[in-house]
Amino acid sequence: MKKNFNQTSKTGAIAWLLQRISAVILFVMLLIHFVTYHFITKGVVTYAQIVEKMQSSWFNLFQFVFLICAIYHGLNGVWAVSEDYLTSKFWRITVYSVILTVGVALLLVGGLTIIKAGNIPLGAK
Repeated sequence: MKKNFNQTSKTGAIAWLLQRISAVILFVMLLIHFVTYHFITKGVVTYAQIVEKMQSSWFNLFQFVFLICAIYHGLNGVWAVSEDYLTSKFWRITVYSVILTVGVALLLVGGLTIIKAGNIPLGAK
């Protein structure tokens, strides 16, 4: 397969750096998640404990940043792989558009879930 390098992205170094930065952020946030949910909590984690944490704006901000980093990291990785194999400008634009649409949809659904979950009353089950 002969690749036309004039069609490749000019932002490869920036995407590479942002992929590494998002990986580090995800790793740190995952460690925080495991420590707060599985090691600090005594006994079995209950629904009431989770709902109580969701009332905190810091918890919701943490979840939203985690969501943004996970979506960016995952979809940027898919784009990097597909960019290596797609040589046609039409397919590159099509795949990029699909990835962007999926990313926006996941951000909207995840963001709405975080907002709705943060508004659950403490006495709910």
